[in-house]
Amino acid sequence: MTILRKNEAKSDIELFNFIKENRAYSGNWTVQKQANKYIQEVLDKTSKKETGKHGYPDLIYVNENKKLLILIENKDHIKNHVSKNEDKPVDFAIDGIKHYLSFFTNEKLNEEKETLRKYLKNWKIAGIAFSGDINDEYNHRLDTFIIEENLIQNINKSEILDEDDYLAFFDNIDLEKISSDIATSSSEINRLLRNLDSQKRPILLSALMICLYPKDSGADFKNSYSSWNTQTIIRNIPTTISDILESEKIDKNKIEVLTNELTFIKTDNDLNSTDILKDILKELEEKVIPLFDKKTSYDIIGKFYEEFLRYAGITNVKKGIVLTPNHITTLFTELVDIKTNDVIFDPACGTGAFLIAGMNKLIDEIEKSNLSDKKERIRNIKTKQLIGFEKSSTMYSLAISNMLFRGDGKSQIFNEDFFSTKTDEILNNLSNKPTIGFINPPYGGKDNQSNPTKKEIQFLEKMLDNCSRYGIIIAPLSTYFKDDVDRSRILSKHTLKYVINTPSELFQPNASTHTAIAVFETNKPHNNSKVVFYDLKEDGFVLSKNKGRTDVLNKWNNIKKELLKKLRNPRENEDFINLVCKEISGNDEWIIQAHSKTSYGHLSEKTFEKSIKEYVIFSTKLKLNLIDKDIDEITLLEILNENNVSATDVLDNNGNDYEN
Repeated sequence: MTILRKNEAKSDIELFNFIKENRAYSGNWTVQKQANKYIQEVLDKTSKKETGKHGYPDLIYVNENKKLLILIENKDHIKNHVSKNEDKPVDFAIDGIKHYLSFFTNEKLNEEKETLRKYLKNWKIAGIAFSGDINDEYNHRLDTFIIEENLIQNINKSEILDEDDYLAFFDNIDLEKISSDIATSSSEINRLLRNLDSQKRPILLSALMICLYPKDSGADFKNSYSSWNTQTIIRNIPTTISDILESEKIDKNKIEVLTNELTFIKTDNDLNSTDILKDILKELEEKVIPLFDKKTSYDIIGKFYEEFLRYAGITNVKKGIVLTPNHITTLFTELVDIKTNDVIFDPACGTGAFLIAGMNKLIDEIEKSNLSDKKERIRNIKTKQLIGFEKSSTMYSLAISNMLFRGDGKSQIFNEDFFSTKTDEILNNLSNKPTIGFINPPYGGKDNQSNPTKKEIQFLEKMLDNCSRYGIIIAPLSTYFKDDVDRSRILSKHTLKYVINTPSELFQPNASTHTAIAVFETNKPHNNSKVVFYDLKEDGFVLSKNKGRTDVLNKWNNIKKELLKKLRNPRENEDFINLVCKEISGNDEWIIQAHSKTSYGHLSEKTFEKSIKEYVIFSTKLKLNLIDKDIDEITLLEILNENNVSATDVLDNNGNDYEN
């Protein structure tokens, strides 16, 4: 960090020194004239005396790669923190910072130049009002503001955070909005398609998204559909898809798979006799496609697919499909050291969530590097450094449309079974071989027994065998203690580094599957190496009715930081209960429960009673065949009363089941 201005006020210097010594920032804090010409152009008219001339906050932070701007207005005494009407920017910190932030709102930028508004469109802009002495915890005040939805909002942060914390806060706001917008649009599209078979809805969504892809080859459709009648729209959908995907170098056979699955649009009565298609296209163009402008790993198409299944009354886990939450796909990219030339591989890629997370991580690594050919490197990432296989033609088409709107129509996603000979041929012929594998394999659900898939452990082994550096999996806990022979064989070839138990609520509301993440270093026999086992009991996410689980309390970033710190320094943090670092041999289980030690240090009569109560509830649910049902204690009590079951009955060990 450097500071450009000399002869600052004492409080400015102390504030700057505090940030430099106590907070983590990858760029420079400066004052006055900015190297960024767009930000400088805005500041050229921000005089607090409203003369129309330049004005400067006391400290300015700009990170162009991460599109983060932080302004700080500082006053010597807390009496100058805020005026009664917040209308004295020269004399008060809050008044001043809100004055500067106002020039960066869309409303103000629209009055200036279109180029300014476009450039700053996706920037994260925060303002800090500080007053008093930073070195005296009882003699200073701090308020933090952000620009959101064209408004300046106080986010109730009363301390200066690290750069990553501000970025995480903005990302969380973006994800909350994306999640809310998708839920609204999905509800509307499902309402419009209520008479269409639920299995056909994702295919139709994918097709319409592709038709709206903003390329010359599809321009006629995108620019004209609003004036076409229904028959013209239907007639143009297959040809537009073919034109766009062929221009993006998608294999013709794969295009035919998609267009063949769309034949129903020509015969479906509702689609042909109403304006449903036009209404959906308008909803997608106005409400959904703009969401892709934000650089996020959020699996937008996956969320739609999840919603379609939910509206149809089908949970993903019954189909063997458990879509990975966004914060977990991003976590995968932070569990290993990813280099700019790595090739990310997902052998069961679904809608492409892991590929999107990997792509964003690779691009970030390129952007913060000193490489001279960044644009070419980023282009190379999108065309040669992402590899995926997906057996389901429906999921494949969703992955293609998902990646198209990420600026990547040419990524190497194949509509193939990972265990087919065709897949082996593809992998053998790739010029860029996979280096890092991410996978959330199909889970074994009841509906899969008539058409069984390969076990999760088999997906893991083949993925590891095809990756030169690392492989990471999230799978049910059973994967880590069953199939001894398979697990032993894996350790004879690859090194297990970490196993992270995930929160039991991770996949709610779609599944209650208990899972864990395992991280491997490939092509290096384990040889009784130490493994770090970590029990991630909470991720800070809260389940809401329409959005699913979201980080509404903004807790995940700190929880993730703590997790990564403990994984990298296990000996400093080992407690033998929530974190264990232990040598593992080929026959050992891969779960923390097999290696943690019982702690008697916190036992009390209260905890004993709590354990007994939990046992009673568990035993009752087990005997009433309710163990897999998510019911609260009140509902359980009602069931007990209806069945005349007492606590004595529950604790009776005669093994007789109660009638339901």
